[in-house]
Amino acid sequence: MANNLDAMINKISFDIVSQNIVDENQINKMLGVLANDGVYAWWVYIKSKKDINEKRLMDTIKSILNFMPNQVDDNYDKYFENLSQNLSNLLFSKEILEKILIYARYHAKAMGD
Repeated sequence: MANNLDAMINKISFDIVSQNIVDENQINKMLGVLANDGVYAWWVYIKSKKDINEKRLMDTIKSILNFMPNQVDDNYDKYFENLSQNLSNLLFSKEILEKILIYARYHAKAMGD
């Protein structure tokens, strides 16, 4: 995995699309939830959707979540609950997730998904 944050974002966004983890429609919906309702709502939305494999998606973005002081293990519920305890980390996470989804949307368009 790349050691540069932007390179990681690029790779993750490409992997999300190229590995058929989510399609362009799902990306747009996730981006809308994230932008309008925040990181925790985004997580709850992902968990509620049967057509999104939350484990595959989270395993794909897990490496970037480890840039936060609050390290992530496989208990994503706990991770997102704890993330809200630090506003700076929460806002940074939201920005990173938005960038991943925006890049993934462009990858999906380019790949004709």
